[in-house]
Amino acid sequence: MQVAKAMAPQTSKGTLKVNYIKKYPADQIVRPLFRRTLISIAVAGLSLTAVNPVYAADDQEVNELRQEVERLKQALSRSEKALAEEKSEKTGTEKTETEATTTQSPQQAQTTRPEDANELDSLVVTARKKNSLEKVKDKSASISIVSGEELDRFQATNITEVLRRVGNVNFNYGNPRTGSLTLRGITTGSSDQIDPTVGVVIDGVSIAYTPLANGYIYTDIDTVDVTRGPQGTAGGKASNIGRITFKTKEPTFYPVASVSQTFGEWHTSKTQAVVGGPIIDDLLAWRGSFVRDQQEGPFKEQFPDSEGRGSYQNTDRTFGRIQFLLTPSENFNAKLSYELQPKGSEFVNGNTVRHPEPTTYSDGVARPANLVDTNYKKYVNRSWFNQSPSTWNPSTDFYRYMTNTDNNGAIITSSEGLTANLYLNAVGHEFKSITGWRNHWFSASNDEGTPYDITKSGGYITDFKQLSQEFRFNSIKDENSLVDYQGGLLYLKTDNHSLGSRTRYGNDAGAFQASDALYNSLNASAAGQALLKDSLNLAYRSQNTIVENKSIGLNAQADWHLSKPLTLTTGYAISVEDRSTTQGLFLLDPGVGVDLTTAFGNSATTTGIGGSAEAQAAADRLAARYFGTGSTFAGLTAPQQTLLRDAARVRNGTLQPGSAYPYVKAKPWEGAVQSGVVTLTDKINDQLSAYGSVQYGEKAGIAQISAGGVPSLIDKERTTGLEFGVRTSLLDNQLLFNANVYLNDIKNFQTTVANVDPVATAINVAGGNCSGADCQAYISQVGNVPKVRAKGLEIDATYLGLEHFNFRLAAAYNDARYADDVYFAFPSEQNPGTLPANQRFYNAKGDTLTQAPKFTSNLYAGYNLPVFGNYVFHADANYKYFSSYFTSTSSYDKVDGYGLLDLGVGIGRRDGLFDANVLVKNAFDKEYNPYGFASYTPSLPRWIGIVFTSKL
Repeated sequence: MQVAKAMAPQTSKGTLKVNYIKKYPADQIVRPLFRRTLISIAVAGLSLTAVNPVYAADDQEVNELRQEVERLKQALSRSEKALAEEKSEKTGTEKTETEATTTQSPQQAQTTRPEDANELDSLVVTARKKNSLEKVKDKSASISIVSGEELDRFQATNITEVLRRVGNVNFNYGNPRTGSLTLRGITTGSSDQIDPTVGVVIDGVSIAYTPLANGYIYTDIDTVDVTRGPQGTAGGKASNIGRITFKTKEPTFYPVASVSQTFGEWHTSKTQAVVGGPIIDDLLAWRGSFVRDQQEGPFKEQFPDSEGRGSYQNTDRTFGRIQFLLTPSENFNAKLSYELQPKGSEFVNGNTVRHPEPTTYSDGVARPANLVDTNYKKYVNRSWFNQSPSTWNPSTDFYRYMTNTDNNGAIITSSEGLTANLYLNAVGHEFKSITGWRNHWFSASNDEGTPYDITKSGGYITDFKQLSQEFRFNSIKDENSLVDYQGGLLYLKTDNHSLGSRTRYGNDAGAFQASDALYNSLNASAAGQALLKDSLNLAYRSQNTIVENKSIGLNAQADWHLSKPLTLTTGYAISVEDRSTTQGLFLLDPGVGVDLTTAFGNSATTTGIGGSAEAQAAADRLAARYFGTGSTFAGLTAPQQTLLRDAARVRNGTLQPGSAYPYVKAKPWEGAVQSGVVTLTDKINDQLSAYGSVQYGEKAGIAQISAGGVPSLIDKERTTGLEFGVRTSLLDNQLLFNANVYLNDIKNFQTTVANVDPVATAINVAGGNCSGADCQAYISQVGNVPKVRAKGLEIDATYLGLEHFNFRLAAAYNDARYADDVYFAFPSEQNPGTLPANQRFYNAKGDTLTQAPKFTSNLYAGYNLPVFGNYVFHADANYKYFSSYFTSTSSYDKVDGYGLLDLGVGIGRRDGLFDANVLVKNAFDKEYNPYGFASYTPSLPRWIGIVFTSKL
């Protein structure tokens, strides 16, 4: 029997060559022959997996092989030590044993040929890259998975790029707070109160706030997978549509060091580095992962700020993660991870291209002129905004430039996290403890989108914190046992403080917010113009919200092995929720014109000053300020008093000071949230299994306060799911093909709905440009939709049968619709003249949900070819396709079907010491965002860059 000599095959299959076995004479290998035979069998077992090549890029697979080789080295060392001891103790019997070997049969003698023993100088392990889909082949669920190596190829580190490579899940455009996730056609928003419908888990820690996941930097990733359907019975925070799980690469007990540098269009400079290895051999290891990503945006600002920042869709991200792994024994290990993403400034909001509004309704009837392009007409028709046409001419520049902001600030995000993972194998069970702390900061600073000083410092500021502790246990899987089981306990606490819907007004705000009649009255004199400037200047209005949630939950799941092919999975989870909201609407800074409200009260239609001494004093101060020292309100002429009254109307109509309210605490939402699953799996043979599953999931209700300060409770969401699927392994495991059909019924679906906004409606009425129901304005709030139904088909497949190639496909058909009566406000293109009086809502039952394309697919193709001896040529392509869908209820917000193609072509050394990869994103330069009713956000154009990588 050949013990350890293996010739390295000269084929396209990659080899991992380990030279560590010393030479021994034949008479020293007879006794430990059985031990070495076991080691050889283990090595041979690794070799049997050889199908496709392993290259330097396949970190995780190479790491696993290195760990196994290290284990084998240690086993050989123990054998050698035992051999030396036996030789010294039994020298007198050596001769007899040697003679005995000469009398063996020819077949026995062949196992100890001297030439075999003397050639134990080289061990070659040949292995293929393990297919990512193989890692989940035994799970009876709809799962799409992608490896970290594939993400690295495309430099995919943000949520948009990552999810373009995973099946039937998508990130919808927006900043981290306004962006959303869609899975199976169901979208989860980023409200402060609403729980994620699509859950996210990072290294075992459930993320309870979607914006945190949206703004995270996904670097040094091992795998990303999405499990579709209600989740929670196997641990983690329950999510009733699906869960995205990120697993980062762990520290190792061998040195690792790699760095990549990306250069590209828009002055891209992206540096990623990984370094780590043993601190104390076999006891303590570490791993550091670092990113610095800078890139100018492709869209230029007409008015750069004082610091020279003049582009939109730029990137400014820094990230670091340090991990320590402690392994004092085979049965216990502990991993501690700290990560930090310092504040970075990215200009996202305000990247808007304006265009003229339609002049007709959808039925062809002309829209009233006073309702078309009202903002544009204010700028064009009011002399206030035409004083410097050489700098900015409203009539030509309003629609000309992509971005015209002067006070628009960046989106600023940061995050910090600490994770502790403990593992213990004892009493026939595995025990895990997962402790997580996260902090996320978000800040927007929006203006109105012109170079005038109308509004600034708009948008949200959010400070989110979460603390979680989870304990899990599971039995050690035994193919002969009747049942395998697992369970756990989860505690999760979140605190979210935000300044929302805030706006600070500037000295041009009065001239813009005034109705035509009020503007004409005030702009006719110097005193009136001063009042226009001061009426809103520096006033700062904000809605402050505090959301505090606590959750304590239990979960358990068991696999009942009814027979060799049949397994019944049952699971149940329950959590007790306490969710509270406190909110207030404040005028944080009354601004320059505070005396206007003090004197004339809060009404937008005020007719005179109040009767209090305070009101009279404020009116006298106004008279002296605008009409000369010593003037009193009583001494002013009627036209002068009218100017003050009109300025108060402009101020009050905009700020609505009467709508402000102090902090109000809503009645908490308290109750139980449950999840369950029953799945029957039939393993028909080693290549085919089928399953059917009944799933149930809930999402906690919400304590909410309306725009008027009225508390309300939102009911919990309930999802029932049916799923039937097959999982196949064909062509000697070269083709993996999984498919399933599903049906999800969601009752009390929590989503953003449009309700009448009394404040904005009052402003419209005061403006005088509308009447009746036409003045109704709406505010977006979370509410319940009675029922939503999603059904469809999902496919995940990989194919490795062509030499040098590997393919991966994730495709889905989704049909997500409103399945019960639900009413939405008519879009702007609807002719109100064709509607019954005061009816501005329609029944959307049967309509497809927004952000829900019928067809989605993701196709990846990779090619690796050894060239020039020690080099590898590689090419990668990823194509993500979406069929048409709507981003809102307006027909102008239709996204036509489109596909995005990313390409990579490069060459590198097989040992990874150097690699160069030319990368092209959006290769067809596809424009895919909708045109919109009055504006649109441009899509990111094609980008070309080059990535240099070195692994030591």
